[in-house]
This record gives sequence, structure tokens and C-alpha cells, in this order.
Amino acid sequence: MSLLRALNPRAVAILGASDNPIKPGGRPIAYMLRHGFAGRILPVNPKRSEVQGLPAFPALRELPAPPDAVVISLPSEDVAAAIDDCVAVGASMAVIYSSGFAELGDAGRVQQAELLARAQRGGLRLFGPNCQGVANFSTGAILNFSTMINENPPEDGAVAIVSQSGAGAAILYGGLRRAGIGVRYMVSTGNEADVCAAEAVRAVLGDEHIRLVVLYLETLRQSTQLAEAARLARAHGVPILAVKAGRTSAGQATASSHTGALAAEDALADAFMRQHGIVRLADFRELIDYAPLFLSQPTPRGRRVVSISNSGATCVLSADAAEDFGLAIEQFDDATLAGLTQALPSYVTARNPIDMTTALLGKPDTFGKTLAVLSGSGAANLVHVGFPIGGEGYDFADFAAQASRFARDSGIPIAVSVNQDWVAAAFQAQGVPTFWSERAAMRGLALLAERAGAGHGAGAAAAPCAAAASTTLDEPSSLAQLHEAGLPVMRHMVVASEAEVRAAFGTLSVPLVAKGVCADLAHKSEHGLVRLNIRSADQAVQAFHDFAATLRRLGARDGGMLLGAQHKADFELALGAHVDPEFGVVVMIGQGGVLVEALRDVQFLVAPFDRAQALEAIGRLAIAPAFAAVRGMPAVEPGAVADMMVRLGDWMLVQAGRVQSVDANPVLVARGAQQPPVIVDAVVAMARKETT
Repeated sequence: MSLLRALNPRAVAILGASDNPIKPGGRPIAYMLRHGFAGRILPVNPKRSEVQGLPAFPALRELPAPPDAVVISLPSEDVAAAIDDCVAVGASMAVIYSSGFAELGDAGRVQQAELLARAQRGGLRLFGPNCQGVANFSTGAILNFSTMINENPPEDGAVAIVSQSGAGAAILYGGLRRAGIGVRYMVSTGNEADVCAAEAVRAVLGDEHIRLVVLYLETLRQSTQLAEAARLARAHGVPILAVKAGRTSAGQATASSHTGALAAEDALADAFMRQHGIVRLADFRELIDYAPLFLSQPTPRGRRVVSISNSGATCVLSADAAEDFGLAIEQFDDATLAGLTQALPSYVTARNPIDMTTALLGKPDTFGKTLAVLSGSGAANLVHVGFPIGGEGYDFADFAAQASRFARDSGIPIAVSVNQDWVAAAFQAQGVPTFWSERAAMRGLALLAERAGAGHGAGAAAAPCAAAASTTLDEPSSLAQLHEAGLPVMRHMVVASEAEVRAAFGTLSVPLVAKGVCADLAHKSEHGLVRLNIRSADQAVQAFHDFAATLRRLGARDGGMLLGAQHKADFELALGAHVDPEFGVVVMIGQGGVLVEALRDVQFLVAPFDRAQALEAIGRLAIAPAFAAVRGMPAVEPGAVADMMVRLGDWMLVQAGRVQSVDANPVLVARGAQQPPVIVDAVVAMARKETT
């Protein structure tokens, strides 16, 4: 049975059924009775013959008909036997309220694994344990004990809530219902012994009535399934808004490489969700605030925004916010300017933002005429309207109706900022999303635009490669691996004697860089094993002997000396990749050099990805504005670096775990297109071969 069908049961049994509607074993019965569940409700309680007016049964195996779903509200020690009973009667789904499993540690994890094994033998799907349950408000199948359902009566709608936390699901449900938004599904996955949040998202997307999924995650498990869910969501035009907890630096890190050390779990989750068009928000409040925007507004076709207000202050604040969030407030072309000149009174200047001052008091049709010009002009991909103050003389019911029609007919999203409840109510009545500041409205529009541009070129997610113990290669071997991958590395030679040094010197253009070769030492400069500006064979020979002495003193293996062409550059970048146990191959780009970990100006992408996504990641770097043409100097062309990122990610996928990590730092990048980027230092870690 499909998971979506399991969320539509026709008969529900409750183990631990209670006559008290306040107890967990009583609430789902009370909710289903109150909210119109048309199927059979089958209380199971060996101590009662009747529960909440319904016939009760002493055991699951004594029911008159097999249930589709079973709620298990029993002590933890009784759950295993209950699972066996569910399998015996042919149930499709069990919802386990009971706690006392994996959340308690290793012993609990063992017990939880045994529950799953019992369930899988009989084809039984599990929600939980330690979950508040699931609910389908369209049918009244409320297998959930949250008190929030009492406080905020259900109403069917186009939203599905999926949460690893029962409290998180309840918070989102309550907030959405107080905002007047109907909810169809509320799913909490708890300990996720079986059904995880990603699979639940995929399931609810199978319902064609769902237009928005809101998601709360504490741990991002099953990233491959979530990537597939995100792909389905894009195909169906359904946004996914997510809160992912755990933004601190205490997340996972793979300390064997710079790339891994910088890739805390949260940074990778952020990159993963951005790539797959999942809109990440900071907390429940933000998610609830932005849900109406994503639920009601069309998908924008770009990032150009026009702001309209009856206040000059709002115009200034909205322009500031637009720039902060990467939206473009562009001035109008001649055709749009001509249309706006006709629509606006002579005392209103046709520039963006449009400050209507008092025009809407004397000429209320100005608002509609202005929207009509924008609708047909192509000047706006997004529209912000700010009404900081409204009073007598303003027909907000009409303004709201016009704003709603504009978004529907033009396909251009609109967001309104207000400061008065009654003004907000007028727009909300027409389904136009409102915010309590210009900044919040602009951020919402920016999130819409970001989601619209996400997921391009993202095919099926690659299955994660297993992270393994690794062996670090020396620098020449590392550079050879990256050359094999098709990445540009500096021209170099490895020498093992004074005679080879002198012979090699004449084949490379001076000045040269000399480096001691030793796989035992990751940071050669710290031990004096790097020399720059070598211009004579004698200098190179001296470096060779000095490096050999240093390595003997350190007791490190001597692999000879690398002589390479010394390159000049305007910027040092770091390019890296590593195998993450959850996300698979992760590629990093960032500001490089010796301060890479201190500056932490890095961006991540989960392979596979395309050139456009790589360019966007480069553009998000804090150093990116410095790549522009300045004071007569040409700009950095980031396309070649983006190509390196794509090539590295694709190569790592082909390696299928054989290569565990790559650190290429620095990658030297120059302004203009004359000197392509080049890798001048690299460390590659290979998976250690197991011996038998």
C-alpha cells in the first residue's frame, strides 16, 4: 500500500483506547468523532466494553474486521507485541505514540530496530515511535493527540505539514490555522524508525490538492529521497518551505580536510536545500508569515521589482531592502515611462519606487491604472505595495481587489506592507499577502525569486558514497590526480638529486617555486619547506639540500623536491571536495590562502550540479564583489572557476568513493581572460584499501 493511501484509512484501531478525551489514547477517538471521520473507529481496551460511546474490544486480534491503521498508545514494553498483532491482522500502518526507544540511547536504538524488523516482515509501515501522530483533515482521520487541534479547529486546505517534531507540527498547524489557512495533512515522524520526513513529503505531494508543503527538520536524513521529493514539488509547482534546526558550529565535520572541516552539517543542509529549491526559513514564525505568499502568488520570472507607496519613507526603505536582498530596482524604459506618465498625476514622478504621495485620496483609480501599465510593460517581475498609514478617503477594499486581480491576470507576484490591522484585513480578504514591514515584504519577494531560479539543471540526486578511512597523497601525486580529472594544475617537475635539480631548472620558466615533497606533512610552509622567487640553479640546489635536512630532522619521509612555475594572480581561491556520509560528494569554493578556515568565506554545492549553480555559488562569496572591474582593471571571469567546480564534482562522483577528499588551495585567479585559473597546491586523500 502506498504511504499516501495509508494516510487515508477507512478503519482505525486504537490500542490503549481511553474514555478520557484528554489522554493520548482518548484524543484521536474524540477528534475523529467530532470532525466527521466516516470510517470505523475501533477502540481496543481489555478493561472496557465501551469507550466514548463506541464498542470496545479486548484485543486487536479480536476485532470484527481488520483495520487499515492502528494507533499504539501503550507502554514501551508492550509495543513489540502490538506490532506483531498489527502484522497478524493485516494492518497497513501503525502510529506509535509510545516513547522510550532510540531517544534514550544505544539500548533504545536496539529495541527500535527490532520493532522495525518485526514490522517489515509483515509489510507494516511505522510512524514513530515517540511521535504525536498523523492527521488527514480532509477525511477526519485524525490519528494525533496534539491539544492544538482542540484550540484551532481543523479546516481542510491546500497545505501539508511534515515535521520530525510533534510539537513542531503542532506549532505550524496552530499558526497556519490562526492565519486562516486550511491544512490537509499533519504528519509527525518522531524517531523515524521507518517513515522519515523526506518520504512523508513525497507521499503528500501525490495529492493533487496540495499546493504548499511546510517542513520542520532537526536532522536531515535520507537526502536522496528529499531531493526526489523536491524534484516532484518543482514539477507540480508546489513550494516547500522548511525550518532546519541546528545552525550552530557544533554540527558534523570531516576533519581530515579543510573542505570537510568547513562543511558543518548545517552548511551542507543549507546548500542542499538551496540547490533543490527548498526555501529555508529561520524559525516557525517566519515560516507561518511567508506561507500565504507562497500559497497565493504566482512564480516570478526574474528579480526586477517595482515598489509603490503613498509614503516617501516607505519608498526609501523598500529600495534599501530590495538591494539588501539582491532584487533589482531598475528605472523604467521609455515605453513604461510614457504609460506611467499618463496614469499618474502630474505631481507624481514616474520613477522606481513610485511615491504616489496623496494621489490616491483625490484620484483612487491611479492605483489600478499604475498596475495596468506595469502588467503589460515587462518592467516588473515582482511588485511591492506599501501602505504605512491609511485612513478616511482610502478605499482599501478596492485597492485589495485590484491587487489580487493584478497578480492573477499578470502572473506577477505582489506583496503588501502595512501597519494597521484593518488595512491588512482588507488585503488578506482578497488573498493578498501582507507584512508588517517593507523589509519583510521585500524578503518574501526575494525568496520567491530565489526559489524560481533554483533547481535548474538539477537531475536525479546521486546516491551518497560511503565515507571511508583515507590515505593522503603527496603533492605531486595529488596534482597528478587533479590533472587526470581535467583540472588545470601548474607545470612542475619532481627531482630527487642535485643533478636532477640542475637538469630540470632549464626546462621551467623562472621564477620558480620549490617545495619539499612529503605525504606526512599537510602544511609544508609551516616547516620551511616552501621557497619562492628561485631564479638560479644554485638557489634551487640549496633549497633541495635544506629541505632534505629539514625532513631528516622531523623524521618525515623525503619524497624529493617539486619545482614549479611561479604564477602571479589577483586572488587566491580554495577549491575542494569531500565525501559526506549523508549528502555524498560535496564541492566547496571559497576565499583561499592560509586564512581559509579563519575567514570561512565558503559556499558548498552537492554534486551533481551545473555551471549556472556554480556561478551562483561563486556570486554568494563575500569576496565576489571584488571580482568586478574596478579603477580601469578588468573583471575576473568566474566562468572558468565554475567549470572547474563542475568538473571536480563530476569526477568525484565517477570515483565512487575511491577519492575521499580534495583540497586545492590556492587556486590562483587573475583579472581578465588572458591568464586562466591554475591550481598551485593540492592534497588528495584516497580511500584506504582494506587488507584481508
